[in-house]
Amino acid sequence: MNNDLHPSPLRRAWLYFWRSLQLKCPVCGVSPLFCPVSQVRSVTDWFQTLSGCPRCNYLYDPEPGYFLLAFWMFDYSFAGLFGIGLFLTLYHYFQLSMLQVLWVTLIAVTIFALLIVRHCKAFFLAMDHFFFRHSKGS
Repeated sequence: MNNDLHPSPLRRAWLYFWRSLQLKCPVCGVSPLFCPVSQVRSVTDWFQTLSGCPRCNYLYDPEPGYFLLAFWMFDYSFAGLFGIGLFLTLYHYFQLSMLQVLWVTLIAVTIFALLIVRHCKAFFLAMDHFFFRHSKGS
């Protein structure tokens, strides 16, 4: 059996993870999930995935609310962990008042959460495709 045609589950997981880091289609790994950063003109452009992959016809957003779990599970979790780490670092290593630590942490976590939305959606899409292999175009 050819390993290139049927990679091991661990190899497939790493492949999908790598494609999500690059914000590429989890199926073909070529087409982007989002419009390029240079073409972002509004907040909607930043958050919204493209409709699907023009190369393999894989739908990126198959139904309304599809990415809600990506926000709850990944974006909030990563932002929360970042915030806890930042808060503890600022509180322990810097001579700041508690109010200053809280404000810096709050602002940094908000910016961080907005910046990682695309990667959280990409990771969720890759994970969904890994565990529940969807047919192309559905």
